[in-house]
Amino acid sequence: MPEERRIRAPDAARDAEQDQEVLEDFKLVTDPSLAYMSLERQLSELLERVTEITGADTAAILLLDPERDVLVARAARGIEEEVREGVQVPLGRGFAGRIAAERRPIAIEDVGHADILNPILRRTGIRSLLGVPLVVEGRVIGVMHVGTLRGRKFEDEDVRLLQLVADRAGLAIDNAQLSEQRALTEVLQRTLLPEALPQIPGLRFSAKYLPAASGIKLGGDWFDVFELPDGRIAFVVGDVVGRGIAAASVMAEVRSAVRAYTMEGHDPVTVVRRLNDLLIAMGRRRSATLAFMALELETGELLAVSAGHLPAVIRTPSGETRFIGEATGPPLGVLPTANYTGETYTFPLGAALLLYTDGLVERRDEVIDDGLQRLAEAVAGAATQGGMSLADAVLARVRLDTSLEDDVALLAIESRPLSDQLALTLDAQPAVLSSLRRGIGRWLAAHGVAAEARFDVALAVSEASANAIEHAYGPADATFAVECRYSPERVAVTVSDTGTWRPQGKRERGRGMDIMQMLMDDVRIDRTDDGTRVLLTKRLGG
Repeated sequence: MPEERRIRAPDAARDAEQDQEVLEDFKLVTDPSLAYMSLERQLSELLERVTEITGADTAAILLLDPERDVLVARAARGIEEEVREGVQVPLGRGFAGRIAAERRPIAIEDVGHADILNPILRRTGIRSLLGVPLVVEGRVIGVMHVGTLRGRKFEDEDVRLLQLVADRAGLAIDNAQLSEQRALTEVLQRTLLPEALPQIPGLRFSAKYLPAASGIKLGGDWFDVFELPDGRIAFVVGDVVGRGIAAASVMAEVRSAVRAYTMEGHDPVTVVRRLNDLLIAMGRRRSATLAFMALELETGELLAVSAGHLPAVIRTPSGETRFIGEATGPPLGVLPTANYTGETYTFPLGAALLLYTDGLVERRDEVIDDGLQRLAEAVAGAATQGGMSLADAVLARVRLDTSLEDDVALLAIESRPLSDQLALTLDAQPAVLSSLRRGIGRWLAAHGVAAEARFDVALAVSEASANAIEHAYGPADATFAVECRYSPERVAVTVSDTGTWRPQGKRERGRGMDIMQMLMDDVRIDRTDDGTRVLLTKRLGG
């Protein structure tokens, strides 16, 4: 007798008595209360009932990881070590792998002489096995199998019952997986998307993230804004190909790698090249598109690097729109030898920039050019939207379908005219000093202040701010304020904090006061119990 036998298709015509028995057993595993349990508890409870109605000694459920084509043990009864040891079975191999690949039940009467990949099944003394695929809407999502410690010939009625159980359980498991993925992905997205966009003189940021309507489609869209070590401001938007937890996890790795590579001092082009190497090395058949832009605040020079991403939209001060930052290379993770280059543009005062992911412009049964044209018109018209942010105004004009098929992320940057006064509240952290210097330089350049004077004022303000950070607060989280006033005759800046001044001690580590006095025409320090104010004045030529 062969060790393994094919199961003939269940016969739908059964007598009423047998059907009634099956129905009573079936009710045990279709209890509505199972739907309100977590996935792990639901699987555990389900297996307990399955062993009861089949008279089996063991039961297990393995769920398919479609990213790696492996079945992963998620719940077991009688062979709990399957889960503890993280058993994984490649699709098409062994007992469970064949059931999933061939999409049919398989019964084995003598495990000792069969092709069994998982050694736990033999180690626990199982003699006979019956397994069926978990199929939902034509998709195999896993395998359910039962085993006995004594030899048993599983009859067609056993197969019919277990397949009925698996078919109904598959729906509940699939729904629970979707809920689990949605919850985990939303946590990842909330954790990794910026809590707040930075405050930079003359720039106004707004951003939106809209998840797809279906939980399975949550995943890989993201944006970020941060300062580079050289003081430029980075704008990044990316989109990992794929859906669900796998896409979200790759998104997390790519986003973290972007920041890590930039903090190492790499320029944007090198960062994108290294990201491509990273995804290739990960070997997870994952790719991602990415748009990386770096803005020099004082000059308005904008460097753009794109890895297969859609171009950004820029609106000029005159209201015209055009696309910039066309892809200079393929998506990340596609070609090991891919080369990426940067393009330089000008981002003047009064201009606006929009970076986005493809869910904003792609529509079913529509060419992508139509979506891009619609977006360009929305960005142009958004200038008339009153007090709305640019991101909100663009979304209002694009009129996205309420049932999104894909995630949408967009990041908007507006270069706003600078008035004669500038007021900033900054975190008391050394990392803010570089962008502060460039922000002050940008503000002064907008008023026609000569380069030498811009340098003097920006450096003096940086020294006063460094003193506020170092002396006034120590390690505690706090903020300090910078207020600037311009007139054709002079520039006046006040740097104030609310901490208590602490002397440096025996070791003098800086000469901030000497630098400020050398660069500025007047320096005054006002210390009180409520904090310290440093007043800096620079006369402008003539």
